[in-house]
Amino acid sequence: MNTIQKFLKKEVFFLQTRRDKWILIVFVVVFTTLFLLFFQPFGVNNFNQTQRIGKVFFFSMIGFGLVQGFVLTIYEFTIVPFLFKKRTLSVFITRLILELLLIASSTFLFYNLLGNFHDWHFSSFLDFVLNVGLMSMIPFAIIILYSNYKQTQKAYQQLVLQPKLALTEKYINLQSYNGKERLTITLADLLYIEAEDNYVSVFYLDKGIVKKQLLRATMKKIEANLKTQFIIRCHRSFIVNINTVEKVTRDAHQMKLYLPHISKPILVSRSYIPVLEALLDVHHK
Repeated sequence: MNTIQKFLKKEVFFLQTRRDKWILIVFVVVFTTLFLLFFQPFGVNNFNQTQRIGKVFFFSMIGFGLVQGFVLTIYEFTIVPFLFKKRTLSVFITRLILELLLIASSTFLFYNLLGNFHDWHFSSFLDFVLNVGLMSMIPFAIIILYSNYKQTQKAYQQLVLQPKLALTEKYINLQSYNGKERLTITLADLLYIEAEDNYVSVFYLDKGIVKKQLLRATMKKIEANLKTQFIIRCHRSFIVNINTVEKVTRDAHQMKLYLPHISKPILVSRSYIPVLEALLDVHHK
């Protein structure tokens, strides 16, 4: 039971950005239109015995796709931000169920508007909820699987495709803007880097003792110089060496990384969690 509850409380990152929402909306419109045109399910073209795609039928099917796109746009950009503020899996599932119900309802209404309400019955409505809901699950599933694939691919490229060097043999060189302040340490000794206004603080081990070096530089410049699969940006203010991560904690809102000899946890921003989870999962197996 605890496992199920923990699973349902897992944070979901898909469909949280405007870009993800517009991709889903456009894909659903195109998929619905093409699916109805070429497969003609649910008897949508029964009035034509030849089952050919005529002009009226063609534009009617486009209408179905546009209606679903309109409903999705209203739902995702006005209703979802108001009703579904949490990002847990249980909330996401509820959100999708309501979304599919609204799609089916709007399709049923548009179908009867085209046919002068010739099929305006509750039993027909239930059939629409079932059939249209199942049809609409296809583009949703494709988009979700594609999103997960891209996240996994990104993590794989960062971790596997780069040359793997022994940590004890690889050195990293960090320096300030003017080049006067320099720090050269082994990759194995680097713990993490933290932003502090116009400076960065580099925390590293020197013979087992944690030391801190302040450099006048930006996190963006430091990150660009540390081109290795082991050094990962995990927050606006933190860059971490994933080889030194001893413990990871998660809840519905955030992730924290615990490093040796460091009392405070390293925070992970939501946008970095999917990639970091994949990297830690592959690297520590």
